Amino acid sequence: MSDLPDEFKCTITNWEYIYSLCRDVSDDVRRDEFEPDVIVALARGGWFAGRCICDFLGMDDLTSLKMEHYVGTAEKSGEPTIRYPMPEGSVEGKDVLIIDDIADTGGSIKRAQEYVEDREAGEVRTATLQLLQTSEFEPDYVGEQLEEWAWVVYPWNFIEDMVDLISGVMAKADEDAFSKRDIRHYLKEYHEVDRIGMEIAQPNRLTEILTEMERREVVTMTTPGEWALVD
Repeated sequence: MSDLPDEFKCTITNWEYIYSLCRDVSDDVRRDEFEPDVIVALARGGWFAGRCICDFLGMDDLTSLKMEHYVGTAEKSGEPTIRYPMPEGSVEGKDVLIIDDIADTGGSIKRAQEYVEDREAGEVRTATLQLLQTSEFEPDYVGEQLEEWAWVVYPWNFIEDMVDLISGVMAKADEDAFSKRDIRHYLKEYHEVDRIGMEIAQPNRLTEILTEMERREVVTMTTPGEWALVD
């Protein structure tokens, strides 16, 4: 389980902002005159970035490596491990750029670099869209550095994270039922998720999230406009 406190800061992002970080990383790779033969995108966070960077760099060789580290929103499963190995010979003799969304401890991308190098790749470099100051590993290319630790909610796992966050604040607040206003209040109190900031990044999504939480039987509507956690 996570060793994080119940209350921690979250930052919600959108596609446009993340796309701009992909461009920044690609610009740095070009300035460095590094010409990778293949991009290895770490699943699942690196998939979007991997495809975008292929486009920016004019590449068509993209493969994936599945790392297991986080099992839920801010919940670590321990040391990063390889779940789905890459096909034999997929990087042999090739210069490789490994890409992930974020380096928190840096353990996942460091382990990925070791794994790729062990498969007789050529030059191996690493990149992340964002780098937290908590990371003990510094990638070769970074879209931006974040000075303050925060759980970053990316657009490709927005619903997944928000289901975890909302169910978590409902359990912590321990009330019989919650309106949308209550949920927004507790997201702000426990995770510094500002309503305006959330609406700018991901507008008009709260109803969608609650509907999905009902479908997954995480919450149930007790009265019109109010929800409770399912026991």
